[in-house]
This record gives sequence, C-alpha cells and structure tokens, in this order.
Amino acid sequence: MENKKSFVSRFAEALVKKEIMKEPEAMSFVQEFHDRAKGNVVSFLLEEGLVEKEDILRALSSMYDVPSFDVRGYFFNHELLMHFPKDFLLENVVIPLEVEEDLLSVVVNNPEDEEAIAKIGDFVSYNVMVYVGIQEDICDAIAEYYDEDVITAEIEEQEEESGNETDDSDIVDILE
Repeated sequence: MENKKSFVSRFAEALVKKEIMKEPEAMSFVQEFHDRAKGNVVSFLLEEGLVEKEDILRALSSMYDVPSFDVRGYFFNHELLMHFPKDFLLENVVIPLEVEEDLLSVVVNNPEDEEAIAKIGDFVSYNVMVYVGIQEDICDAIAEYYDEDVITAEIEEQEEESGNETDDSDIVDILE
C-alpha cells in the first residue's frame, strides 16, 4: 500500500518550494498545527498570520499543478450558478467561474477529487477546467449567492434596469 503524505505535509513542502517559508519554519508550523489546531490548515495559517492569502494560493497552485483563483470579491455569473444545487457546491467545495465556448472553468479546493469534478457533468455538459481556491472563500461565495436577501435584491435590480418594475396594484384589483 502506498504511503501518501498528509495534505499538511504536502502543503508545507509547497510553501518551502515556492520560497514562502524556510524548511524549519514549515516543519514548525506543521508540528504546531498537529499539536493544537483542528480543522483546515489554510484557515489556521491565515488566522495565525503566518502566510498571506496570495502566497497560499501560489503554494496550492504549485502543489496541485493547476492555476489558482481568488474568489473573494469576484462577481459570479448567477445564471451559471443556477445550474448547480447549493448542497452540491458546498459538499464538493466547487463554484463555477465562467463558460467560454464549451469549456466551464470552476474553482475547487481539491483538484485531486476526481469524483467531485466528474459530478459536475450531472448538471452541465461542458468540458471542465479546474482552478484551485481557498475552501473558506469558496464556501462563503456559495453562501452569499444563495442568501435569499442577496437574490431578492439582485432580481429587483435586474427588473429596475430592464424597466420591468413589478406593479402589485393589478393583484389588488383582481382580489377585490
């Protein structure tokens, strides 16, 4: 049986390879993470202020050998997002980015999860290009999109822009 390195060890090696951390510093953070941290190593590094977000994305890109993408502040195509159920996106930590011809770009936190990437085909029939992103940011972007207040505000904004403001007076007239 092949002895796979943990994500934390692989990520520490990527940080060293990209000269974001020196090896002793990386080994120290790995030990500290294992000793006292629970949860996500990337969140741990950000919360402790040990590494900047841009450096984390560079290291993830190097580790997975795919481009990285920072989803924070990106305006996602809501029509594209509507093809995917919220539960699917959150479970697989994936968010669709854009479609160009027959190629769908997605941001995932684990590009090695072939099963999750294959499941995208259950919802759309595009070829898929994968970017790596930070799990917490992807989940926040998904939650933000599916937040009812955000959706309602966007629908109202689209109606105003198109000049199709809803007029509820017709409904009242019919009910009287």
